[in-house]
Formats: sequence, C-alpha cells, structure tokens
Amino acid sequence: MKKSITKYDIQEIEGYYKMNQDNIEQFAECSALAYKEYPLFQYLTNGTYDYAVIKTIMYASIYAIKNQVIGFANDKEANAIAIFAPPYYTGSKTIPFLLGGGIRLGYIAPPSTFLRLLNYENYAMKLKKHYTNHKCWYLYNITVKPQFQNNGNCSKILNPMFEYLDRVGQDCYLETHKESNVELYKHFNFELLETSNIPKTDIKHYAMIRKAK
Repeated sequence: MKKSITKYDIQEIEGYYKMNQDNIEQFAECSALAYKEYPLFQYLTNGTYDYAVIKTIMYASIYAIKNQVIGFANDKEANAIAIFAPPYYTGSKTIPFLLGGGIRLGYIAPPSTFLRLLNYENYAMKLKKHYTNHKCWYLYNITVKPQFQNNGNCSKILNPMFEYLDRVGQDCYLETHKESNVELYKHFNFELLETSNIPKTDIKHYAMIRKAK
C-alpha cells in the first residue's frame, strides 16, 4: 500500500524550510540558476541557456508533484534545496505539469522542448523502474545557487534526509548527467549502477543508488 507523503515522520529535517505552495517559485529559481551549464538542460533548450524556459520547466515539474514529494531548503531564500520522492513515485504526469505552468512552454520555447522533456522523463523512469521497481526513495532534485556552491551547502541539505533513510533502512536512487557529480554522490555513499546515453543524444545518464547503512 502506498504511504501518504504527509505521514512520513522525518524528524531529521526539522528546522529546515519546507517546500509548500507559497515557495515553489523560489525552489524553481534556485534550480534554474544552478542548471545554467548542466548537460540535461542544455539538451532541453537546444544548447542555449534560457533562464525563463528552465525556470518554467522546474516550476511546472515541481508543482505537478508537490503533493507526492518532500522538499526543503537551507534558508527562506532557498539558496540550497533538495526534493525527495518516496517509494512508488513513477514520474510526473502531463496534465498536472501543464496546469502547473508547463503550457507556457508553448509560448516561450519551440515544441521540441516539450518533446525532449517527455523523451527524457520516459527514459529516466524506465531505468529507475529497472533498478528499483520504484520501491526506494528518489532524490528528485538537489541544487545550490552558484554563489553558494563549494561551501558545504550540499552536505547540509542532503545529510538530514540520508540520516532518516539510514534510520528506517531505506535505499535512495538518483540520476545525474555530469561526470563530476558521480564522484560527489559517491561521497554520500551512492554507487554507480549504469552509464548510458539519453536516447537519440550524446548526453550521459548516470544511474546511482545509495544503500541504507
């Protein structure tokens, strides 16, 4: 039976700023700034960084799953954020995404952007199901604004959740598209499962899992 996200007792993240209806835009802004040179978003925006497009994608994506995930930030400005989905998360659905602002992509980006997003989402969830059968937690997003990177904020925002997962004995899955991130996640005890390419691209897709201690 699926467990309601509101029923998870995660004492370790008390004191952080929880994601809610009122601060989704700040979470999306953090991601849009952090993903400036990220390979996946270069693919989605056809190689040209477009802050408005990336922020729209992130806002609509987060809005679509806001009731399925746990998100928190290190401060009220959301300079570092993490979003985790519980077991049995199977991906964002198109209608909630469009209702959450995704329809705006039709006005500010070419149709290929939405098609590429669908291509990626389908592939990512296919691999996630293959390795986990959707039975573990999923690190949906971890981003730190550029000016706050390399000063420990990544550890500060991730470690509380990992302490919870270790306490309850649950694994965590993620994917990344930057080789340097693989070593970063290994620092948090993630293991590399597979290196592949997003279909019809040369964008690397690294699937990783963290086993509960």
